[in-house]
Amino acid sequence: MAHRSLICAHRGASASLPDNSLASFEAAITARADMIETDVRRGTTGDLVLSHDPVTGDDSRLVRLADLVSLAAGRIMLDLELKEVGLEIDTLAAATPHPRGLLVTSFLPEVLATVHGLDPTVRTGLLVDEGSDVFERAADCRARLVAPSIRMLTPALLQEADRLRSPLAVWTVNDDAALTRLIGDRRVGLLITDVPARAVELQRTGQR
Repeated sequence: MAHRSLICAHRGASASLPDNSLASFEAAITARADMIETDVRRGTTGDLVLSHDPVTGDDSRLVRLADLVSLAAGRIMLDLELKEVGLEIDTLAAATPHPRGLLVTSFLPEVLATVHGLDPTVRTGLLVDEGSDVFERAADCRARLVAPSIRMLTPALLQEADRLRSPLAVWTVNDDAALTRLIGDRRVGLLITDVPARAVELQRTGQR
């Protein structure tokens, strides 16, 4: 059977709709993406909210994490990127019982180490956009997945992923050429994209 990379909608269908919005998440589900990626932060009232940028003012228009968990239940998997230290306990609580395929990612190794300590059954992924020894860095914080920027996707990194049998989660892949090239690559387990409908279409076409 041909390899099939999972399609993960970056902040939902964010190329065409406001990112981290319910409309964007719903469009990703309609597009038949496998997973939604979102950014988790602490809101001004203490709730966990979905925002790429730090929350400094009125957060009443931001989607709550609990709302996304409800929207996604039984429909699509979730990749929750923790943008700050101190969200780990509340994030796991908001996603309890843990939905199928739950992934927690972060650029912050200490966050992933904490998540692993709280619940070793939750799959974690280390986001990286520079540097070397990425698999060692992931292992140090007990992350099971390395999530590099597409700019880091060198032949050497792909070869190492193949050697370790540790498929990568690559972000953010938007152009047709890159999507087509990586969708069937067994070294890429997850493709994070702003254009999930297009990625799903290209995947379907390639499997014919």
